[in-house]
Amino acid sequence: MVFIFFCVSGVLGPMSRHPSLTTRENAPEATRSLEKDVLRLGRTLSRYPGAVIVVGNDWPLCYDFRNLREAGHGFGRRVVNVLNTVGSTKEQAVLDFRANRHDPFVILASQDFEFSHRTASSRIDVDQQRGFDETARAALEVHLRGFGACATDTLSDDDILRATVGTYALRKARDIKSPIRANEDAAFQRRLAEMLFDVKREER
Repeated sequence: MVFIFFCVSGVLGPMSRHPSLTTRENAPEATRSLEKDVLRLGRTLSRYPGAVIVVGNDWPLCYDFRNLREAGHGFGRRVVNVLNTVGSTKEQAVLDFRANRHDPFVILASQDFEFSHRTASSRIDVDQQRGFDETARAALEVHLRGFGACATDTLSDDDILRATVGTYALRKARDIKSPIRANEDAAFQRRLAEMLFDVKREER
């Protein structure tokens, strides 16, 4: 599986460009339509069934997942998750998302968003005026071909589930996986009770 982080500034269908804490100071308002970007990206990824999309724009703050998929119809069903961009830069949100994942990834990033050298080797900078153009598409294909089977193999239902669940849920699932197989039921019950207590405490 390969994660494509879509952090391309603009407007997609009813989803407008909302003010963002992660936009560079004095950056012009991004009002360019992303329809062509989405369609071109969708066509590019059609040859790579192992590639999934994580949306890094600010739309998820205002629209639910169903609306996001409908507006980005050119992506098909590839949108599997969104970044939590509240309180951090988009770059940090990408790094946080990947904290418990080891799959290869590519970031499609508008230049008005704050990215640095930390993600330079995995990032394709997208021009604010031209968008996801032929140059960006060719660069993405170089990355995808380099990932080999990770990009070309069809994903299983388990792969999709792993891509869809949140990082917090993924971490908790790993915590539960070992004790749930414990031979001694009493020990398992105690550990499960402790984890449930921790979850409730963190949710407060």
